Amino acid sequence: MNRVNLLVLIDQLEALVEKAPEVPLVGRVLVDADELFDLLDIIRAAIPEEVKKAEAVSSEKEKLIADGQEQAKRIIAKAEEYAAKLVSSSEIYRQAEAESKLLLEETKRQAAEIEQGSKEYAQQILSDLSQALTKTLQVVEAGIKELAGED
Repeated sequence: MNRVNLLVLIDQLEALVEKAPEVPLVGRVLVDADELFDLLDIIRAAIPEEVKKAEAVSSEKEKLIADGQEQAKRIIAKAEEYAAKLVSSSEIYRQAEAESKLLLEETKRQAAEIEQGSKEYAQQILSDLSQALTKTLQVVEAGIKELAGED
């Protein structure tokens, strides 16, 4: 089965309800149960794909953080190596020490920015997925209640 977008499925479910004939005087509609159940089966099948997408985003976030930390370690190692080469005289040493501190601070700042950016990206993706799943669940629950004859 091709991966189906949950939002498209929700739109289809909504269209099914909108096109259903209305029962006069009671404010309800008649929905083709077979068509509704078929659509619900497709939604259930699509949910694991959306969960896999969320897991992939989480893995990507962790990889971005790890890459950022590894890059920061490499930059720090280079800065330390550079500083060690400049130890030959006290003035050069003082300059190197000052530059090393600046480089270290900049590296830490860049690493923090990379980590923050990846966290925000992952948070947004997971939030969007959560909203889509919540809406899907609400539609499904409403359909179940409707079929059961509840208000």
